[in-house]
Amino acid sequence: LQPRFLASLDKHHSKLIEIIRNKGGVVREKTQKILKVLDQSLEVNLKRECLLKCLTVYLGEDVDSLIKEYLVAQKEEAETELKRCAMAVFVIREDEDPLQPAHDIGIGIEGVEVLNELPSVAHACAMLFGLIYAVNLSYPGELKYTFDALQKIFMEIEPKKMTRKVCSLSAKL
Repeated sequence: LQPRFLASLDKHHSKLIEIIRNKGGVVREKTQKILKVLDQSLEVNLKRECLLKCLTVYLGEDVDSLIKEYLVAQKEEAETELKRCAMAVFVIREDEDPLQPAHDIGIGIEGVEVLNELPSVAHACAMLFGLIYAVNLSYPGELKYTFDALQKIFMEIEPKKMTRKVCSLSAKL
């Protein structure tokens, strides 16, 4: 699962970033900081993280619904928030510099931390996707397009049954 997911992110990276950079309005505004980080880094896992964040924004969804970021000093706040969260990837950082490696990356489902110490946000998203699929959970409503794109475009599982929004993106890729 992970190698296929990561390889697919890498395969679609250039074209998807080109599509996002050419988009105007709210998408351009919301992806500006993410693309700045992308442009400053050569690290492949950080590039994948930026791609996933941009994809979520492009599809009109909130990145914070998928990837929750905290500082080490906010650990108690993070634990409290994750208890109320249906599912998310969490990232704990030493400081606010997104170019620095994370202190911890994990997954929370139904208020329970199910995995931690993952190597990257992209690995965590792959694992979250796999857990959702294996346990037959429903995609969170606020991320239905992001997970639809991950399933249909990136993992090529049931690619003929896409939402219109994801189908439009797939045609551009």
